Amino acid sequence: MDINGLINEFKKRKDLREVVHHEVMPPHPASYGETSRPLNPAVAAALAANGITRLFTHQAQGIDLIRAGCNTVVMTPAASGKSLIYNIPVVESVLDDPASRAIYLFPLKGLEQDQLKALRNLTDSITFPHEEAKARKRGYVPGLCEIYDGDTTDYKRTRIRSAPPGILLTNPDMLHLAILPFHQKWEEFFKNLKYVVIDEVHTYRGVFGSHVAQVLRRLRRIAALYGSSPQFIASSATIANPVELSEMLTGVEFELVTRSGAPTGRRNFIFINPALSASPYAIATKLFVEAVKNGFKTIAFTKARKVTELIHAWVRQAAPELEPVISSYRAGFLPAERRAIEARLFSEELSGVISTSALELGVDIGGLDVCILVGYPGTVASTWQRAGRAGRSGADSLIVMAAQADALDQYFMRNPEDFFKRRSEAAVIDTENPVILKPHLLCAAAEAVIKPNDLVYDPISRAPILRELETEGKVRYWAKGGVWYPRKKYPHREVSIREAGHTYMIVQEGGGLLGESSSSRVLHELHPGAVYLHKGMQYRVTTLDMDNRKVVCRPAADLDYYTRPMTEETSEVISVTASNSLPGALINLGMVRITERVTGFRRRHISTNENLGEYELNLPEQVFTTMGIWTKVDEDALVNVKENGWSVAGSLHAVEHAAIAALPLFAMCDRMDLGGVSYVFNPELESPAIFIYDGHEGGVGLARRGFECMEEWLTATRSLMEDCPCEVSCPSCTQDPKCGNNNEPLDKRGAIEIIRQWLGRRS
Repeated sequence: MDINGLINEFKKRKDLREVVHHEVMPPHPASYGETSRPLNPAVAAALAANGITRLFTHQAQGIDLIRAGCNTVVMTPAASGKSLIYNIPVVESVLDDPASRAIYLFPLKGLEQDQLKALRNLTDSITFPHEEAKARKRGYVPGLCEIYDGDTTDYKRTRIRSAPPGILLTNPDMLHLAILPFHQKWEEFFKNLKYVVIDEVHTYRGVFGSHVAQVLRRLRRIAALYGSSPQFIASSATIANPVELSEMLTGVEFELVTRSGAPTGRRNFIFINPALSASPYAIATKLFVEAVKNGFKTIAFTKARKVTELIHAWVRQAAPELEPVISSYRAGFLPAERRAIEARLFSEELSGVISTSALELGVDIGGLDVCILVGYPGTVASTWQRAGRAGRSGADSLIVMAAQADALDQYFMRNPEDFFKRRSEAAVIDTENPVILKPHLLCAAAEAVIKPNDLVYDPISRAPILRELETEGKVRYWAKGGVWYPRKKYPHREVSIREAGHTYMIVQEGGGLLGESSSSRVLHELHPGAVYLHKGMQYRVTTLDMDNRKVVCRPAADLDYYTRPMTEETSEVISVTASNSLPGALINLGMVRITERVTGFRRRHISTNENLGEYELNLPEQVFTTMGIWTKVDEDALVNVKENGWSVAGSLHAVEHAAIAALPLFAMCDRMDLGGVSYVFNPELESPAIFIYDGHEGGVGLARRGFECMEEWLTATRSLMEDCPCEVSCPSCTQDPKCGNNNEPLDKRGAIEIIRQWLGRRS
């Protein structure tokens, strides 16, 4: 059976009649180009030995820009050969000048291993005689490329530092913790650093991206200390702002390569909308089983760890014979478990995998035929990134999106043409987040004192934060030289660049380690009584030890429910950054203080979503300061709401929910990255009010992005509600599965009227 046969089988099934759209994207032939000057003969021969005799047009364009000294970002589809664009100039540079050095940064260790393999396949036949002769005098011959990360042995780390390879593969965490703090040991490397490659640049957004922006600024600062000014090369999946993001991350200007010349096979994209009559999880399970049974290598992407494990368990129950050839995959698995699954996929020992976004990035797992999206991934960019996992060999492929009752899922089910016309969203970071900037200033001072005319951190503009650090006893100021220097030599280990908080270990009662969780998730998902899923097995949380950052679980087989937290939030305005007046509303952007408490949890039936009971919890409050938008709603905007007898509280609450659901249409985020609270009367503002805020300490630019595209955002928010066939409220428009108030009250009729008036379009 070929892909078309599988599609026909799916369409014949009575339980899959809710196919609402089938988009066929025709294949595209390759488009080839040539570089302005020929490739180095040794590199050309190595490429030919790997079956590459011609370059695609985007590869030739990118290589020419890099050779011309331009900082370059390449944004082309998955499997379009982006890595050759930077590998070729970097290898040529080492051949031309044996002292030349490059550093490659990857967000995941698995990507380091992939790129090392690709580099060695390319360069195994190339001789680098000058480098070898030079290295032998030191008694150590490095390879052209070496990995330097947390898995590298101490012995090898010492060897690599003493004789740095031409290309060092690492990750931002290692750069932050183990390279920049000890830059004196890397003197030769930094003196000759010519290239910095940032792979999967679109992943550096939100908290992580805001941290990495500071790490890269510190890298430029240390390179300048040794007299080098490296050229930056970035590769990205499709996003709205690749140049802007690259420039925000690095602080330097970029050129863009975006028109791909790589061939693509025919892609079939099917939208199925089971959400209103059946479980999308059940449909996805059936699709997965049928695809694997018919010999198609298949991946199913879910939106949550729990769903990943549930579908894995259901597939095992529905088709026990498939158990040896399928697996789940998600964050929280131990690194060795993830590497083993990746290797089994690449070797085709596994025929199917159910994964969270953890496999969205370009870890090489071989060619796939079918990609099943269990719900809209949250952004157009992520949807295409995941869909790009199928059809990598240029063969025909099938992508199926089984919609959930979520607002954006249903929006695209009702407007499929909009999805295929819509641009990808913008990736957002905040380089001025004081909570993130402050610890990096301390790290920078420890690496090299902050003084006048500093390349990155001007001591005058950064004086308020530096004085805070001085008050806390972390830095000192030498007035005579105008220099800030640290009290502690290595503060780096106290700064996590992945999360705004600590890591919690998840352990089995009386047993070993199951996984890990961030502190931002632990109160919501791993409170006492919560159901935790791991590799298809159910566990119930018995203890949350916050002092020792440990979660203890007990096996609990055959539970028929999952758990959802109940929360309470309050807000307080700290400062106003900008304002925008709309008819009947004043929109403000600024800093707010949020107090949030998990008050309890609900048990809900896995199949029916029925509420099986509510249970109180006594957990500590979380208080944080962040960037937010708040709307002081005039009474005039509520006149029609009241006259029609609609709920004022429900209308304001519905605006909050729908706006949070719509913002991911414009910024690469998930609704879980945002928070909100609405008031019939807010004592501080002395009026009805709606607050929407970044769910991370200090903010990461999401509220700012919403403020910048306010009219488009509100228009999309209104459309989400207007296009939905429900009368008052439903999961497809205003209900939020994470709502701590159990989605009560909600009234989209009044919400639509409020937004119409804000947009100057009274009914």
